[in-house]
Amino acid sequence: MATVDCPACGARAFARNIGKKSLLYREVYYHCLDLRDCGHEFVVGISALRTVRASRWPQPLEKLPMTTWRAADNDRAANDDGPPSEPNTDSMTG
Repeated sequence: MATVDCPACGARAFARNIGKKSLLYREVYYHCLDLRDCGHEFVVGISALRTVRASRWPQPLEKLPMTTWRAADNDRAANDDGPPSEPNTDSMTG
């Protein structure tokens, strides 16, 4: 598991344990590396949100919504949240 920033102090935190687990959701217990000054322990929920490219072997009981946004040209950009919004020209002054 990757490290994340501690929400209490901003130091790095590492995964210690995996809690609840299903095909589409899991909980990971994290501990702050700054044990002396912070010592924060917290749970991060990891959830599959949507499908970007359909599987060749989908699980019949678990369905994710299919995104309608086109794939990135280089297939590595993190722009699968939708097209950019248009600027609001009504609030622009002249």
